Parts: sequence; structure tokens; C-alpha cells
Amino acid sequence: MENNALILLKTLADDTRLRIVRALFEKDLYVELLAERLGLTPATVSFHMKKLQQAGLVDARREQYYTIYSLRRDIFSHSLEQIVLPGDGGETVERLREEQYRRKVLKSFMPNGVCEQLPAQLKKRVIVFREIFARFTPGRTYTEKEVNAIISAVHTDYCTVRRGFVAMGWMDRTNGVYTVNPDPDWERYAEING
Repeated sequence: MENNALILLKTLADDTRLRIVRALFEKDLYVELLAERLGLTPATVSFHMKKLQQAGLVDARREQYYTIYSLRRDIFSHSLEQIVLPGDGGETVERLREEQYRRKVLKSFMPNGVCEQLPAQLKKRVIVFREIFARFTPGRTYTEKEVNAIISAVHTDYCTVRRGFVAMGWMDRTNGVYTVNPDPDWERYAEING
């Protein structure tokens, strides 16, 4: 069976049905009035209205002698992303937005893989820190000199970045030896004051 997004998109991939939808955006109408406005026969409008109803885009109600059609506006209030991505309570859409935001931040602050200036905003700074942190092996220990060398290949102020890693719990420091946390709490940064 076809999924809802496919049915919806196939239904809207017709010029006549799009014209009907545009007319229904203005106000609820019945077949004869739609036919007159669009220069179509009532039979043609009825055929397309049936398709729109089957796709769940249009509702019908009886008023005296007429069947009045109205648009399901809730469907049209969704973005294309929300329609085509799997229905998982919006989690996929949210992950997609977060990934787009992350890429935008990295493009701004690390366009060539090197960070000239750390972002002032904490959320953006954490994104840059995570990108730098990805250069470390989880669970491995490093000397301070090794940590500084890895960070300085990306950003000159290795002290600030290194302190950030420790403050956020991504690394532990004991006697000048740094251990990379194999399972860091990525949300802990919310407790850190920029």
C-alpha cells in the first residue's frame, strides 16, 4: 500500500486539482460553482473532488441541495518536510533541523576545517567544540602536550577549548593526563555559563 505522502503528492500532481485547491483556499464551494469559476464541466470537477477526498485533502458536507467542499487546512499548514518524512512524532524533522543548523554554524566558523574565532553564543560554541572533540579517540588518554597539538591544528586558543572539554565533562584531567570520556553527556553544556 502506498504511504500517505506518496498519495498526497500524486493527487496534487495534477493541474486541475491544483486549480480546485486554490479556489477552495479562498472559500468553501460546491461542484457547480467550482465548475463555473474554473471553466470546467461539473462531471470533471466531481471526478477530481473524489480524488481530493480520497487523499484526505477535502471534506464534504451537505447544505440543503448542495454538497459543499472545504479544504482540510491542517494538511496544508504542514511543511513539505513534515509531509514527506516518516511520521515519528516530529523527531526526524527536529534532527534534520538540528543538522542543518550545525552545518550552518560550521560553515560560518570553520569554513576550511579551521576555526579562526570561537562563537560567542554557547550553543554555537558547543557545536564547534564537538567538531574539534571528534578528533580525539574515546576512552584514550593523552598528555597535555598531545591535547594542545590536536586542538591547535584547528584553533590557536587551545587552552580555552581544552578547559571547555573538561568543564563539560567530555574529558577528565588527572595529574596533567587527559582521558577522553567514551560516553559524554552532550546536554551537560546547558549547565555551563558561557
